[in-house]
Amino acid sequence: MRLIPRDSAPKTPNAERVPPEGLCKLPVFRPVAVQLLSELAREDTDVNKVKDLLNSDPAFSAEVLTLANSSLYARQSRINTVHRAIVVLGLDRTRALAATVALHGMVGGVQAKGAVADSWRHSRAAGVSAERLAPFYSLQPEQAYTAALMHDIGRLGMLSAYPEYPVLLANTQGSTEDLLEEERQTLSVDHCEAGKWLTKLWGLPDEFGATTANHHGPVTGTVGDRTDLVRLACLFAQAFGFKAAPLIDCPSPEALIKLIPEGVYPRSRFSLEELAERLQRELEPEMVPGK
Repeated sequence: MRLIPRDSAPKTPNAERVPPEGLCKLPVFRPVAVQLLSELAREDTDVNKVKDLLNSDPAFSAEVLTLANSSLYARQSRINTVHRAIVVLGLDRTRALAATVALHGMVGGVQAKGAVADSWRHSRAAGVSAERLAPFYSLQPEQAYTAALMHDIGRLGMLSAYPEYPVLLANTQGSTEDLLEEERQTLSVDHCEAGKWLTKLWGLPDEFGATTANHHGPVTGTVGDRTDLVRLACLFAQAFGFKAAPLIDCPSPEALIKLIPEGVYPRSRFSLEELAERLQRELEPEMVPGK
């Protein structure tokens, strides 16, 4: 049964739609995270500025260090300072840590823990898949990981803004386009458009706006295209059972192999078994926000 639609956002001919009120009322993305993601997106990143930004928010830096020392990274020696985290993990992994901590904060207060867990595991699985796919797209693995981790920021925002959204995710059947249409009909916005709006409202780097808005487009296999890589990583996450909407159809992992570009490496070098093992090892319950 279809949920009762909310009042849609105002629609003015020849004018850009405005974000729905529910999204506009969301708390801002952690300011220090926005600054970190922007600084770490620069080719000439200032390491001292990154360190100063992390140190400027003790609570945020403490969460980053906790994550850096978790079983996810399996470090032999403990990382006790922000400076050591940057040196040991590198700038790209530090960026991924900052994104992870900020995303945790977005949904920490959401009551529907099951929906949050499913959505978070999907984003993490997409990140892991993107890291594995990155060499085939001639992209940096850590940058691919962060882009895929952030691709569903619109869905996480909608979980925070709309208490009825978990019911929609749990009950919608069919294709991904069916899900997007159900979101638009019920909440006046789909999670791709929500992601585009939120990245703009919060001042996140433009690259995240592109991937959040377009990650459900057709996979083209274009080498160097970060958004296309995220599309395929999202599909692999779904194919291995990490779905934000459990009843939505998706291709098999074997079918997705045919979509990997071959301009850099042959597809035969991509191992489904290795990806499955990595997903099982890294997606632990302790990494789910709110638990």
